[in-house]
Amino acid sequence: MCSCNDSAQLTDSTPSIAVEERFIPVPGGRVFTLQWGAGPTLVFAHATGMCARLYLALLAPLGSRFRVVAFDARGHGRTELPAVPGDIPVDWRLYRDDLRALVSALGGAPVRLAGHSFGATTAFEAAVETPGLASAVVMIDPPFIPFDHVAGYRDLRDSGGHPPNIMADRAERRRGRFACRAEARAAYHKRGVFADWPDSALDAYLEGGLLQDAEGVHLACSPGWEATSFRGAPTSFEASMRACRLPFVMLCAGNGSTVSAEDEAVIRTLHPEATVVRFPETGHFLPITHPDLVRPYLEAVS
Repeated sequence: MCSCNDSAQLTDSTPSIAVEERFIPVPGGRVFTLQWGAGPTLVFAHATGMCARLYLALLAPLGSRFRVVAFDARGHGRTELPAVPGDIPVDWRLYRDDLRALVSALGGAPVRLAGHSFGATTAFEAAVETPGLASAVVMIDPPFIPFDHVAGYRDLRDSGGHPPNIMADRAERRRGRFACRAEARAAYHKRGVFADWPDSALDAYLEGGLLQDAEGVHLACSPGWEATSFRGAPTSFEASMRACRLPFVMLCAGNGSTVSAEDEAVIRTLHPEATVVRFPETGHFLPITHPDLVRPYLEAVS
């Protein structure tokens, strides 16, 4: 493991690039990052339950244009920040604070921000509420409470209730521990969300998303923390969209997208100048299954 002042060089087996592993000190702990390339800084945030290493195949070529920083969020991967299941990060504000702290520690704003799923929403809302944090944001299938469900969801959550959340329920049932990495790989290979992933992507996820312990390996993002994160899903996205004054790109899956056609229509009306694209025959993990469709929009961010 690297110390906060040291870095380790490695060559990842998926993209042929030299990647620097670095822990970045922030208030309360350290954020684990993968960094490479030179130029303006592009910070990439991963999906719930995932890790930075999963996105190397997507992001590797961007090092010719950007200093790319992909990081593990609180409670994920190798980042060392408190993550207590049940302590709900409402509207993912805690994650937004972490992102702001990371950008500051990296040398300050503005940066280019991009993210997938939970990371997309977090990046966008942090940028909107912190003018000057980012020059632009690229969102890949950002999740949020649908606009017409916000009032009821927020009222129930704020009153101490538990709004229905199928993703949280599923996360709580996930197996969190395995005897070894091979056992974990066998359990995931071509199943569930991993069904259409290339093998190299699954291997990258296992490398970055499993931690070794005395009894074998366990998920760095525990089922309890993943469920807690899902239950904190933002009710603030529509308000952020209405307040947005910076350029953004939104890329949506054709099947099972987190962005409904109805909410997409609202977003297009609010920001007719924005680039909003829906890719047919793709699913929520389109940056993993179809990186060549997504990468040009990251290359073009300014």
